[in-house]
Amino acid sequence: MSTPPANLMTVETLVIGGGVAGLWTLDELVRHGHDAALIEAEALGHGQSICAQGILHGGVKYTLSGLLAPGARQVSRMPELWAERLEGRESPDLSGACVRASACHLWRTDSMKSILGMSGAKIALRTRPRKLPKADRPEILKACPGDVALLPEKVLETPSLLAALAAPHRDRLLHGRVRDGGFEEDGDRRVWLEVEGADGASVMVRAGTLVLCAGAGNQALLELFQAGTPGWRPTMQRRPLHMSMLKGPEQVLPELNGHCVDGAATRVTVTSSTASDGSRVWQLGGELAEQGCERDPVEQTEAARSCLREAIPGFDPDAAGLQWSSYRIDRAEIGSGGTAPVRPDDVHVDRHRELVVVWPTKMVLAPRAAEKVCGHLGDGDGAAAPPAFTNLPTPPVASPPWETAEWS
Repeated sequence: MSTPPANLMTVETLVIGGGVAGLWTLDELVRHGHDAALIEAEALGHGQSICAQGILHGGVKYTLSGLLAPGARQVSRMPELWAERLEGRESPDLSGACVRASACHLWRTDSMKSILGMSGAKIALRTRPRKLPKADRPEILKACPGDVALLPEKVLETPSLLAALAAPHRDRLLHGRVRDGGFEEDGDRRVWLEVEGADGASVMVRAGTLVLCAGAGNQALLELFQAGTPGWRPTMQRRPLHMSMLKGPEQVLPELNGHCVDGAATRVTVTSSTASDGSRVWQLGGELAEQGCERDPVEQTEAARSCLREAIPGFDPDAAGLQWSSYRIDRAEIGSGGTAPVRPDDVHVDRHRELVVVWPTKMVLAPRAAEKVCGHLGDGDGAAAPPAFTNLPTPPVASPPWETAEWS
C-alpha cells in the first residue's frame, strides 16, 4: 500500500458507483443497519442511469412473442413496488421524484408482424395493456391502425429520481475517483482504496466489504482487485445502443410515452422530457436504437425519421422547428457467453469474500439488485456511526443527454 494520506476514512461497506442501482443499494444497506457510504467518480447517474428512458417496465415488452419470457417474470412485480416508494409509503421515499407520465401507450403499425406483436402483448401479467376507445386516444395516435392500448407503466424523469435517492444520504456520498486499491491483513482482511477527491485531495478509505455498482466501470475495478481474488472473475458484456433524440416546441412535438410494437420487439420506444430551454424532447429507443449501432449519426437520424413516419401516421418528422441529435451508450451486464451478447433475464449479484459485484440489467430492477446485496451481507449491527464523508465534495446529479447534445 502507498503511504496513507492525511484523510483516512473507515466504513463497514463501501459502494462504488452512483447510478440508480448504487444509490438504492446504499439506502438499503443503511436501512439494514450497515455503516455504508458511496463513491462516484463523475456525477450521479453518469453513464447508463442518466440515459435511461425512465419507464418502469412491467414485463409486457417481453411478452410480444405471445410467450411469458423469463425477463417478464422478474419485472412483473416492479411497478407495484416502485409505486409504493413514489407515493412515499415505503422506503426509500421517492415522493420527490417527478413522474412524467402515469402510463404509457402501446400501438402498432399495419404490418403483419406488428399485428402479431400486439396480440402477444395481451398475455396475463400484473401489468396489462387496456384497449382505449378511439375517442380517448391522444391526438398524435388517432391515425394509428388497429388498437391503441394504455399500459400502466409510469415514466420518471431520471435526474429527479437520482436526486430523491441521494437526498437522505448526502454525507455518505463522495465525489472522487479510485486511483489504487488492494487488500490488507490486520486481524480481519479489509479492502483499501486510495481516492482522489473532486477537490484534488487524496482520501484513503478502508472498508470491510466493497460493492461494485459502477456499470461498465466494474470491469476495471475487478481487474484492480484480481490479484486478491484468485479464481473469481465475473465477465462483463456490453450491448450498445445508438439513441436518437428529437427536440422542438410543444405545439409541434406533443407529449408521448410508449411503444410501437413490431413482431416480438418494440420497433421504437418514445419518451418525452422537457429541456432547460422549455423545448419538448423525445428520446427514441427500442429496435431503432439497437439496430442503429452500425450507423453514423447522419444515417441514424435518417433511420429515425423513416421509423417515425411509419410508426406514427400523420406525424411529420421534417416539420419546421424540429432538431435532431443522437448519442451512444453501452448497456453493461454480466456476460451471457456465446458469440453474441444476450440480455440477461435478471439482475446479477455475486459475492466473493470482501467483494460484491452488481449488474442490475435494467433500471426498474434496481430494488431487486439492492435486496440481493443485502441478502449476501445480512443485517448490520445498527451502530450509529457518523456519516463517512461529512464536509467532503459531494457528486452532483448528471445532466441528461439532451442538455449536452449537439443539435442539427
